[in-house]
Amino acid sequence: MTLLAYTLRPAKSSGPATSRTIKRRPTKAQPVWALAMLAVGMLPVSAFANTDSADIANTNADPDLIYQDAEVVEVLGIKEPLTTVKTERLLKVPGAGNDPLRAIGSLPGVVFSSAQSSEPAVRGSSPDDNAFYIDFFPVGYIFHTDASSILSDNVIGDFALLPAAFGPAYNGSTGAVIDAQSRRPDFGNRQAVIDFSLLKAGIFFEQPTGDNQGFYLSARQSLFQYYIENLLDDEEFEFTTVPEYYDYQGKYEYAVSTTESITFNVIGARDKAGLLFDEDSDQVQQDPGLDGGIGFEQYFNSQALLWEKIYPSGLQQKLGLAQLEQKLQFSIGNSNRIDVKVNDYTVKSQFSQFVNLDHELSWGLEFGQAHIGGSGRYAGPPCDEFQPDCRLVDGTETIDSRFDEVVNSLDLSLADRWQVNEDWELTPGVLVSVEDYTEEWFIEPKLQSRWRFAPFWNLTSGYGQYHDFPDNFGQYAEDFGNPDLKLPTANHWVLGLEHEWRDDLLVKLETYYKTMDRLVIARQSADNYPDLSSQQYSELPRYSNDAHGKAWGVELFINKDLTDQWYGWASLAWSHTERTNDITGEDFRYAYDQPVVINSVIGYELSDRTTLGLKWRYQSGQLVTPLLGAEQDSDNPELYNPIYGDINSERLPAYHSLDVRMDRLYLFEGWEMTLYGEILNLYGRDNVIDYDYKNADYSEREDVTDLPTIVSLGVKIEL
Repeated sequence: MTLLAYTLRPAKSSGPATSRTIKRRPTKAQPVWALAMLAVGMLPVSAFANTDSADIANTNADPDLIYQDAEVVEVLGIKEPLTTVKTERLLKVPGAGNDPLRAIGSLPGVVFSSAQSSEPAVRGSSPDDNAFYIDFFPVGYIFHTDASSILSDNVIGDFALLPAAFGPAYNGSTGAVIDAQSRRPDFGNRQAVIDFSLLKAGIFFEQPTGDNQGFYLSARQSLFQYYIENLLDDEEFEFTTVPEYYDYQGKYEYAVSTTESITFNVIGARDKAGLLFDEDSDQVQQDPGLDGGIGFEQYFNSQALLWEKIYPSGLQQKLGLAQLEQKLQFSIGNSNRIDVKVNDYTVKSQFSQFVNLDHELSWGLEFGQAHIGGSGRYAGPPCDEFQPDCRLVDGTETIDSRFDEVVNSLDLSLADRWQVNEDWELTPGVLVSVEDYTEEWFIEPKLQSRWRFAPFWNLTSGYGQYHDFPDNFGQYAEDFGNPDLKLPTANHWVLGLEHEWRDDLLVKLETYYKTMDRLVIARQSADNYPDLSSQQYSELPRYSNDAHGKAWGVELFINKDLTDQWYGWASLAWSHTERTNDITGEDFRYAYDQPVVINSVIGYELSDRTTLGLKWRYQSGQLVTPLLGAEQDSDNPELYNPIYGDINSERLPAYHSLDVRMDRLYLFEGWEMTLYGEILNLYGRDNVIDYDYKNADYSEREDVTDLPTIVSLGVKIEL
């Protein structure tokens, strides 16, 4: 996983660097741009050989194996940066189940909340504020309902977590960006992989179709739907749709030459579940609107065509077309149902060009058109993440409507990676965006800096302005929401200090500050509008931009590379996250505020074929809004209305657990097999993640705990 581009470091530099010697045949003089691009890792070494040379079949060739006669080019600074954790290490994080994206929970600044969402909250931002990219294009969603990602470990090539202050090449996020890259097909080998565990099963097939082209296909299906009902002893509900998911991904690549390729990508996923509550269940007694159960189904399918090329002038390009189809069906109670379908069409380009050894310009243009259609009937109140409870029975109006909108957007990005001197790299940039639904223009500056002020010491910093079109379009729809809403915005500041203690050990200290403005909040209760009549109150929009927030924190990250058979990383994060309701004037901690988070991951190679891993995580308990009591409803004696204290004013006990994993590789003639086993929550900690209130009058409280000790086994067969 690489977040920082390689930097050309002069030979006289006293900073850490590795040296790679590349021998090649004498050819015509190479232009300066090519030498510079090779040095910063932007151009494959194979581009330096004659294009008709039989020594290089494609850009998958290992530069260290290209031994040719004549001159020697010495490249300094080509080294996997220790500022990030390598993807192959994340694949084996205990508890992640071969899922590197799920393993980002072991990195600083990331919080997964079992009671809130399957997606990560990063550095104080909401999970809904994140943007997800796969192979240059955005996707519908990237995590299943069980918090596993939609990407198979057989296709993942690399990914980057950009937690704050990222550059102008990304848009549509006020939180974090997860940018995943699938690997290239292997043009020289055919293989099939079968992978299954107690949670899911998958199959992967890869086939070359020529010396310079090939494809692969991957498909996975969850398995817990076949036995989950046997693990539940709650008799107050039954599954109408057993939770399940599937996902698939495929890639075809045609390598036109060593510097040009055309790829076609397909990816999709589906999740669904449904519950029916008993008539006398606590849920229905507390909110009669739940009678009839809850159900949802969501899916997306995406296809993309991408053309990449490096021109003789040094210009690098990415040009692509993509279509993304998304659908969400949601039902709650007997008469509430929402159906939304979105078709996104995207034309996107990204270019980069070395102007000279000191400046590399990057620019891109993206046009998107979203066709958003939906219909539904909803009899509940408007809801948001600021409320401790949102009962259907509290609704005062019924909305029965449909919408059909076309939203156009245009984004232009520009950045200059400027090598000010041999020790300082500065990257100013700007993103210009226009979106015609809210009729807003954005001109958002960005700035990243990296200064080596002493040998082995770097000072990093970043700043950026951002905006986001929320995933929940219903808040912006004519009847369901407020079409006059504006888009939320954010400002990010980051300052960091890095020190390479030695070649295999890096220590990084980073602090950040975020502000979030124009957050969307639901219409407040009538008590907050004493000057309005009941008629005037009913005419208020259901949603408004009347909230803001801020977050700040400090993170210490230590990364140990593989030496003496072991590797690992540890992080300590302290943070503060809050939100403000501008209508009520309330200031409160955000639901994802967890001031202290500690992660420690250790991997040890017992032998060439056996590895052992440990992961320990500690985090402050989740915030909840305390229930002070309940009062009988004046109109319905069988209904009790809960009385809550200050929002998010109570913290649950601290959460901590230890996960263990072991992998064992077996080699056979023509195939191999890997057995892996994981023990989650090894010492059986009862981690409280929420409270459950029993009876119609909320008179009893029970702890809701996370997973007990679980043993999971899996096998991966590569043919």
